[in-house]
Amino acid sequence: MHPRTSVTLASSNWDWLVPSWPLILGFSAFAKAMATLAVLNDPDTYLHIAAGRWILDHLALPFADPFSHTMPGAPWVPHEWLAETIFAAGFGNGGWGAIRFITALSFAISLAVLTRLLLRRFDPLSSLIVAAGSAWLLLPHLLARPHILALPLLVIWCGELIAARDACRTPSLWLLAVMNLWANLHGGFMFGLALTGFLGAEAVLLAAAGQPRLLEARRWGGFLALSALAALATPNGLAGLLQPIHLISTPAMLAAIVEWQSPKLADFPALEVWLLGAVCLGFASGFRLPLSRLLLTLGIFHLALQHVRHADLLAIVVPLATAAALGAQIRDRLRAMPTSTLTHRLDRLAAPAAAPAVAVILALMLAIGGAIALRPLDRSGDAATPAAALAAARSMGGSGPVFNSHPYGGYLISEGVPVFIDGRVEMYGNEFLSRYLAASGGDETALVELLDKYRIGWAIQQPRDGAVAVLDRLPGWRRAYADAQAVVHTRTAPAAAR
Repeated sequence: MHPRTSVTLASSNWDWLVPSWPLILGFSAFAKAMATLAVLNDPDTYLHIAAGRWILDHLALPFADPFSHTMPGAPWVPHEWLAETIFAAGFGNGGWGAIRFITALSFAISLAVLTRLLLRRFDPLSSLIVAAGSAWLLLPHLLARPHILALPLLVIWCGELIAARDACRTPSLWLLAVMNLWANLHGGFMFGLALTGFLGAEAVLLAAAGQPRLLEARRWGGFLALSALAALATPNGLAGLLQPIHLISTPAMLAAIVEWQSPKLADFPALEVWLLGAVCLGFASGFRLPLSRLLLTLGIFHLALQHVRHADLLAIVVPLATAAALGAQIRDRLRAMPTSTLTHRLDRLAAPAAAPAVAVILALMLAIGGAIALRPLDRSGDAATPAAALAAARSMGGSGPVFNSHPYGGYLISEGVPVFIDGRVEMYGNEFLSRYLAASGGDETALVELLDKYRIGWAIQQPRDGAVAVLDRLPGWRRAYADAQAVVHTRTAPAAAR
């Protein structure tokens, strides 16, 4: 046998261990997420774990607030109940390591599925560039919160929906199960319904030759109606469907919560690169999009520039929505170019991997993730965990209702302290949130009014909060403890009668 033939046969025997690009990018995303503690930086992670623990303890949903002293028994829509239950179960069995593992796994699945969907339309090199750009854009929002568990569903829903529209067919009914799961995990399912309506309108207005518009309206309208019913099939019912609308109708929240504010490009280089890249593709390369997809792209860019959290939609939806048009144009240009060894190697990894290769990657993820997750983690020094301040307040006999910084609400709830406010801003309402923001920002009149109205006995604030300086000079209050994370004040005189 010729030596070269022997080498070829020998190498082909190992093809069953060759990974695919989705596996490689998914594994890289998993490793990146597990390697950083930043996934635990969001203070609401404590709140979600506490809410999930309450659900598991009571085998019911908390439709009336059990956590605050300002709104006890107030109506609450726990629209993220399933994600919170998953987080609580993970934390109960594996601590913070399990929370990191769950977060990393969801991120990895999302990027792997996105890469596979992109490979349907783009050449391998373009798919890798776009997928890597999407991962970069997602990184600032890579946090242990319900949205990360819903991220794979966002990718699947949008990818399959857009693929159905590009193929001039009705979406598959199995997607209804995706919508139902999504609606029980996170409020982002509302975008899924909105995208369905947009693509349905596109199908009617741009019906293919021989496809009656009335038929397209019936098909897509029927699927949209079934999707809405699937979204309603949650313990919250109609309230769960309306919850995201109530959330974005809270002006004080939009002004106060960072993820609902406009991004600063100096702090968000990935978004700037996406903006400049889009301009470059249009003007320098001459790529064109159908008008409807151009409008969708511009709309999502607008959302991303309005609110930081919508960068996720830009990272996922825009590549999928433009893949059919851009992928065909890129392939036409590549056909005119000579192929290379690099091209062949990239193409080889574009095909789905064999089951043994998948098993090897999963085993590596489990081994690496498990080794990292099992290491003890002390969170007492991070920005979301004012453990020393709370311990000091307790040791000094801090008693009575607390006035707390909004970011510390989740941690206090997890420690069994009824809070003044926490991350459930839609439950507290715009008026309450506005008064709190004024008081926390240093408005002495507003602060004194709240301290007396709610008979506040002690306060725990972030050092930069304006209320700290007010409490330092306010009669009847004294600074009892301070560190780099938090400042504790205690009342020294009874609250004024109201």
